[in-house]
Amino acid sequence: MSNSPAVSFSEAVRLFLQDCKLRNLTETTYEFYKFGLRTLEQFMDENNLEFARLTPFDLSNRYMNYLLDRKLASATIRGRISTCQVFFKYLWQEGYLETNIAADLKLIKAANRAIFTFSQEQIAAILQQPDTTTFTGLRDLTMMLVLLETGMRVMELTNIKVEDIDFQSGTIRIPSGKGRKPRVVPIQRTCLNQLDRYLRERGEQPFNDCWITLNNTPLRLAAVKRIMIEHCKAAHIEGTRGSAHTFRHTMAKTYLLNGGDAFSLMHILGHTNIEMTQRYVDLFSQDLHDQHQKASPIEAILSAKSDDSEVEA
Repeated sequence: MSNSPAVSFSEAVRLFLQDCKLRNLTETTYEFYKFGLRTLEQFMDENNLEFARLTPFDLSNRYMNYLLDRKLASATIRGRISTCQVFFKYLWQEGYLETNIAADLKLIKAANRAIFTFSQEQIAAILQQPDTTTFTGLRDLTMMLVLLETGMRVMELTNIKVEDIDFQSGTIRIPSGKGRKPRVVPIQRTCLNQLDRYLRERGEQPFNDCWITLNNTPLRLAAVKRIMIEHCKAAHIEGTRGSAHTFRHTMAKTYLLNGGDAFSLMHILGHTNIEMTQRYVDLFSQDLHDQHQKASPIEAILSAKSDDSEVEA
């Protein structure tokens, strides 16, 4: 075939992932592409397809049906397809393919995933789990309060450095959020006091990672996720997902219910556009309506006036 690639599949993957590293993509994005290409390789193996003979039809029809037959979630299928789009575009642009065989590959619409939040009672139960007379308990409670205060992603929490915390301005700097976009998030007195207490217990270290283990080594992402899950299990959380990301959703809901606006929430959460933030507003619309009913100025004024009239009568 005239479009036969100039390299083998394994070499193409190696070159592509090497380019991802050179472009300084995040480790999460790197692993995302790597896993997606592994699925493509499985598809070729199971269907006895040669990389050198792949056609647009193989991708747009056979590969799509392969993913659908595996009953993957729509968001997962979108991820696998987008990986193919980026991979084959790279091979074409670098001259390893004469044409981009994934050019007409279409993404399917992803179904909106449920957004889980904690109730006030669940939050109270979770925050009671860490034993703050121990270092690890103090650390865990501090991490949970930071998640609830800022709504930051668990990766962003894990990557906090001591110098990112500004006690004078009451902020935490997130130098590289999703999409590597930096932002500054506000924190209030209770959270600041808790951070100050934790950092004094942490003490001086030869590195600047904020969160550390009992062995004085930086706490890693997998450990942070596990810690959050364990405390949620200990609190017997039911009816919602007991994970670190649920703290983020809970912050968004609480922020809106307490009168925060969607545009400032968009900045705090690090959303690239208002669409995701608007989804929170839409999902919590009934809660917002109930909150407004309790705090409505007109209802309060008319109710007070009605009470005065009854007293005069």
